[in-house]
Amino acid sequence: MERKNNTGLLVGLILMTILAAVFGYLYYNERAVTNKQETDLQTRVNELATAEIKLDSISKQLDARIQEVQGLGGDIEELQKVKAALENDRIALRKGNVTMGKKVKEYEAFLNKKDEEIAQLREENQQLISQNETLVQEKTTLETTKQAISDSLTGVISKNTELESKVTMAAALRARSVKVYAVSSKGKVREGENVKAKRVDKVRVDFILEKNPLTLADNKTIYLRIIDPSGATISDTKTGSGVFDYNGQEQGFTISKDVAYTNNNQDVSILYDKDASFASGKYTIELYSEGFSIGEGSFSVK
Repeated sequence: MERKNNTGLLVGLILMTILAAVFGYLYYNERAVTNKQETDLQTRVNELATAEIKLDSISKQLDARIQEVQGLGGDIEELQKVKAALENDRIALRKGNVTMGKKVKEYEAFLNKKDEEIAQLREENQQLISQNETLVQEKTTLETTKQAISDSLTGVISKNTELESKVTMAAALRARSVKVYAVSSKGKVREGENVKAKRVDKVRVDFILEKNPLTLADNKTIYLRIIDPSGATISDTKTGSGVFDYNGQEQGFTISKDVAYTNNNQDVSILYDKDASFASGKYTIELYSEGFSIGEGSFSVK
């Protein structure tokens, strides 16, 4: 009886050992599977995050290419289609439905191809700009030559046509070193600052017409405006006061003088003889020619 009990106990121990071994194996195997799943999941998360970063970068690069190509006047339709496809891929990626390794490489290859096309487009645009500048220069030279030939053959040109074709900001006259002198009735000349009224019988304005290779050497009309302390332009019909065109409007002048422009920094002097005496205060001198302001000065009377 006692022997049977010992045998049963031994069998029970063996069964428990086997069961423990089986459960241990199952637990270890399940744990190994769980660890592998966690590793695979982390790898997948990392892949998705990396792909999202790359797609975001490519999206920004596409935006930059679209803007540049549009500025260069190129066709952006293909770029916009690829940008739309990329946005769809980003949505799918966030749902975890796709693997982006191959897609990213395709997008990167597309960007490289577009960079080559954009570089060529830049070069073509630069060539067009250079060609346009050359054409403009050739046109200007042709117009100048045509005008010169017309002058020599006909000898007659309308003044308005001449002004429209040749009077530009670059070709405008410039009056340098404008000086104003008060001339007494006895002919004594004084610098025009704080001169006594009784000693101002005439006003003389001296200046230098600067050399300008773009300005034609011909007769120029210089308009002189003397603006009194109240802001009014001094006008005197005896001296030929009148109006001239300035910026599309009539502008009054005090006196004018025709000058044979020699284009060599020539000295010019304009003398104004006023019937009435000059009131005390500061006077402004303004010089104009061919629709441009060319110089200014001032004098004062006490």
